Amino acid sequence: MTRLIRQSGRLPALIASILLLVIIVVVAASVPEDRIPARRWGLLLEAAGAYGIVVFLSVGTLATSIGLPRQLVAFIGGLAYGLLPGLALSLMAALSGCHLTVQVSRRLLRHRVERRYPAFIERLSRLLRHDTFVKVLILRLQPLGTNLLTNLCIGFTDVSYRKFLLASGIGYIPQMLVFVLLGAGVRVGEETQGLISGLLVLISVFLGVGLYLQHKQRQKKAILDSSD
Repeated sequence: MTRLIRQSGRLPALIASILLLVIIVVVAASVPEDRIPARRWGLLLEAAGAYGIVVFLSVGTLATSIGLPRQLVAFIGGLAYGLLPGLALSLMAALSGCHLTVQVSRRLLRHRVERRYPAFIERLSRLLRHDTFVKVLILRLQPLGTNLLTNLCIGFTDVSYRKFLLASGIGYIPQMLVFVLLGAGVRVGEETQGLISGLLVLISVFLGVGLYLQHKQRQKKAILDSSD
């Protein structure tokens, strides 16, 4: 695996991304509960019942649609609602935000961008035309991905929207689960949640790298087959 990663030419960036995200997780897990402002938000949402859920979904959707971290939404979801409900609600908010951004991009920005940068749109469409699911999944699994930019670019293309949303939902889960665990850990006071979160970070990153390398190998094979 290490040899293949080096061959991809992305080892330094990958190491930096892993270290940064692990540091964030460790720091978040070690901060005292009374020093976390988000904890108060979580407690207020939990106390508000059904109204709090509506507020959480609405604010989470708007926040992720403009590029604010879905990890923060997941953390607050874990604080307010615990592990599984927090994951489900934060994932719903993140996907709704993703949908909102794509629709705004497709309906309000696409024609302007197509007129001004036709060559760019053509290259982008050609890039995403094949293996859409795998390519989007790889982007979503990376620890420091450009979520807003990805959503905007998808709105400029005619790629399968179903594949895009499915890949986004699956790719969101590992990292969002990390921060839901951190939030739920603060909520119930379980220190082992930090260790589980760090392990999930590594699994998420290496899964993304593995998919990327498999995709590159398929591309090379296709080029060789077409040249025969």
